[in-house]
Amino acid sequence: MFTILSSRDPSTIVIDIREKLTGHDARMLDDYIQGFFDDDQSFNVLAFVHELNGSTLEGFWEGTKVNLKRWRQFSKFAIVTERAFIELTTQAADYLPGLKAEDYKPNQLEEAWNWLEEN
Repeated sequence: MFTILSSRDPSTIVIDIREKLTGHDARMLDDYIQGFFDDDQSFNVLAFVHELNGSTLEGFWEGTKVNLKRWRQFSKFAIVTERAFIELTTQAADYLPGLKAEDYKPNQLEEAWNWLEEN
């Protein structure tokens, strides 16, 4: 499941991910995107990833394919985690060609924001 958190940048969605992501989570995110972004407007994602069970991002990406137009809107995806989740970034890039993704440790949060906010 995930929670949408407040963001300091209107073009960045901040989410807190815990345990397992589902198709329901993907639909909730899609509804959020639809409410805050035009169909041709791109956005970034800053994801705080905690303890996960199973192949969560695979299920999340597959579930979100319900609305393919959203994929073209993703610009950058920053993953903040204590764990070595390089596979998550690679997995995301495999599902979303052209997506720029980076992993950061919690003590690198400002670096993540700086990267997301660069052109």
